[in-house]
Amino acid sequence: MASPGTIAIIGFGGSEIVRRSDRGITAFALDAAVAALADAGVTRDEIDGYVGAPWAPAADAIGVDGADELSYRTLLPALGIQHARYAHDLHKGFATDMVAAAAAALRAGECRYVLGVRAMANFMPAAGDATAVPTHAYGNEQFSLPYGFHIAGARFATRLRRYMAEHGATREDLYETVALFRRNARLNPFAIWRDKDLTREQYLAAPMIASPHCLFDCDMPVFGAAAFVMARADDVPAAATPAWVSGWAGQYRPQDVFERSGLAPADVSACQLYDGFTSMTYEWLEGFGFVAPGQAWRFIRDGHAAPDGRLPLNTFGGSLGEGRLHGIGHLREAYLQVAGKAGPRQLKQADHCLVQIGPYDLSSFVMLSAEPRPVANP
Repeated sequence: MASPGTIAIIGFGGSEIVRRSDRGITAFALDAAVAALADAGVTRDEIDGYVGAPWAPAADAIGVDGADELSYRTLLPALGIQHARYAHDLHKGFATDMVAAAAAALRAGECRYVLGVRAMANFMPAAGDATAVPTHAYGNEQFSLPYGFHIAGARFATRLRRYMAEHGATREDLYETVALFRRNARLNPFAIWRDKDLTREQYLAAPMIASPHCLFDCDMPVFGAAAFVMARADDVPAAATPAWVSGWAGQYRPQDVFERSGLAPADVSACQLYDGFTSMTYEWLEGFGFVAPGQAWRFIRDGHAAPDGRLPLNTFGGSLGEGRLHGIGHLREAYLQVAGKAGPRQLKQADHCLVQIGPYDLSSFVMLSAEPRPVANP
């Protein structure tokens, strides 16, 4: 039996994911929200809490509510929710931060059912020029922009270049990660790269974005959205299939995700690790000790991260296979696996799934479990 303070994700929904669309970001968000409500078995009128993360982080973002960002002030009226007791948009937050914020609100008794939505828009042609040379630098950017860090992915490429030099990884090894996620995307009906395999030759011949990251090491900007509903244990509808939120953590105390859940890395059945760029997945495979330092590329190359491997990774294809939903696709996959609703890609064992979203310097974490667990507050 779950204790009254235990929190669960009780439903998830998604819109279609497409490269271009004449529909606005709000329409995609509404599709995802309505699907999440239906999956959770709750009505719109029962939703009295909301958490979002509207930030548009792309270099060519225009940052306009209702265009490439979506605040609760725009979405909730469109959905017909007028009297939410709790509504909060996170600045530079991810879906994992949304879960932590919703859990705190639920545990505090602020609301009964929290809806969370993350939506993305991709303007084509681009709203701005992501490679334009800036003429001024402010704040911390005074120490990065003069050295070319305005180019998309440059700071991640710099870390990867050092990693490769220190540990012997090659671009052929990077390809193995991209190829794994393309294979995993075959069974994901949302994936933009579904049934679009990539050969090693195609990968190695692709244009560079920020060396050694090439075009296929970068996730594809898309239109799309996903949404979830959360509730306390005593409010979970009888027809819902919960995935229990057993732990969460922020950038500065990542180990809290294990301390709160009472779990260890050895207990984790699968990982959904953010892959806006291919090499990002190395960071936390090694950071949490799933593999030895400098060995993540070998772990993936040798098949240990495959669905039938020692630690399945990004079983839905990740951002590189599904498209750039800024990590909420990773959370959706963790929910589906833990709840036993992943269909043909369901893992044999998915008791505990770790979700990490964000770059190395802005990550947050959530653990989802198949059975309710008491959550500690270290």
